[in-house]
Amino acid sequence: MKRRAFVSVYDKNGIEDFVRNLIDKFGYEIVAAGDTYNTLTNAGIEVINVAEFTAAPSLLSNDYNSLNERVLAGILANSYDAKELNQLESFAIKEFDTVVINLRPFKDIERKTSDINEMINQIDIVGVTLLRAAAKNYKNVTVICDKQDYYLAMNANDFGRLKLAAKVFNMISDYDRAICSAVLTETGENSYKSFSLEKINDLPHGENHGQKAAVYNSSVMIDYKIENENELSYNDILNLTEAINITSEFYDVPAVAIVRHTKPCGVAIGKSIYEAYTKAFDCDPMSTYFGTVAFSQKVDSDTAKHLSSMAVEVIAAPEFDEDAMEILKEDSSLKIITLKTPLKEYRQLQMEEFTVTPFGVLIQDKNNSELKKDMFKVVTKEKPTAQQIEDAVFGWKVAKYAKTNAAIVVKNLKAVSIGQGYTNTLTAIESVLNQAADMAKDAVLVSDCAIPAEDCIYAAIQNRISLIIQPGGVPKDPQIIEMADKYGITMIMTGIKNYTH
Repeated sequence: MKRRAFVSVYDKNGIEDFVRNLIDKFGYEIVAAGDTYNTLTNAGIEVINVAEFTAAPSLLSNDYNSLNERVLAGILANSYDAKELNQLESFAIKEFDTVVINLRPFKDIERKTSDINEMINQIDIVGVTLLRAAAKNYKNVTVICDKQDYYLAMNANDFGRLKLAAKVFNMISDYDRAICSAVLTETGENSYKSFSLEKINDLPHGENHGQKAAVYNSSVMIDYKIENENELSYNDILNLTEAINITSEFYDVPAVAIVRHTKPCGVAIGKSIYEAYTKAFDCDPMSTYFGTVAFSQKVDSDTAKHLSSMAVEVIAAPEFDEDAMEILKEDSSLKIITLKTPLKEYRQLQMEEFTVTPFGVLIQDKNNSELKKDMFKVVTKEKPTAQQIEDAVFGWKVAKYAKTNAAIVVKNLKAVSIGQGYTNTLTAIESVLNQAADMAKDAVLVSDCAIPAEDCIYAAIQNRISLIIQPGGVPKDPQIIEMADKYGITMIMTGIKNYTH
């Protein structure tokens, strides 16, 4: 019996060549539907119109003579029992060896219309049904839902067909999830959360060498290029994400963020990218070794020379000038990343954060909190200078990514010292002031948590801090403000808490 393929594709790229191969090399008879039939016949390929193939009486009823029903019966012929097979034979149902269907992505439908009824009307019931039927009967039918599998599928064995079937079932699940999401959005409900991830590649190991790990794609990903083809590790990706998060806060000025163990250890803004880098490096030079460095603007040769003298793990920037790239590539172990997605667009990516726990999966929105000069409240008699306000807003943005409890000393748009991950605010403040030493004089102190007691103010006074920015909102706010007034410290309360764990 001649081999037969059913073809109906939304994405027609490559379908003509593939069908010609099926006919010329494997002697296939082709049955096609709709636009696919027109495309193939216009290309001069001999194809049977599905309307002719389904002209026999209906299997399921006398008045429903559809593509779905007749082709479905052909696909499932080999999986029917003897009685059903006899019934199929009586209606002259023919078998299919190969089924090639790709669906119009539901996201494409959503982009074209906001009318939920129109979206639902365009759901491809027939295509989904035929794909599911073919995948169910994978031992007898090769099913293809992705043009990338056209030639891989031609000589697939049982195991290969099973893998193709798995891909179909996953694709159908994604299609259904997209529909479910659109319907839930229309109803205003969020009772369900589902997602499907496709593996990009395995990673050498996880956070520690004894842990297996892999990276999967997601619906929200940036465009980037690894310039020297060194593979990013699990920890590299975490550190890189944190460093880019921070620099994206300052996308329109020369800014640099240095991260180690997912914690910021140096952040600064400068008149040039080199100045920003040296200021950031000066915050904690020791932690820069084996760190990740992200830049908001093009890396020049002077910056590259300094970096090349360090043992840095990863460098990321929107651009590298030619000399800088040549210098950096001399270190064969360094991972150099060009960020093709603009940092301004990166700021707009709406990512959800997932944490899997034994108590359930925690999901929260990305922290999109913003602080602008007209949003905060000066609660003391002493008012801030323009430079203090600039430093306060800068420090607040850095503290947003430091681990709670965090405190930061800022001066001249530079993090002088960063203290984070403490279990109480007083220890965080005392620690960061000790690190800053004489640099704390006339600097800004940032706390990501509300200052709970006068001891924190005493520490700031002793280190000659000029301004404190903190969320406020605790019972002792009046006493804290009174003490700041007594010693001439300016205080800003934002009302915004940015806890980071």
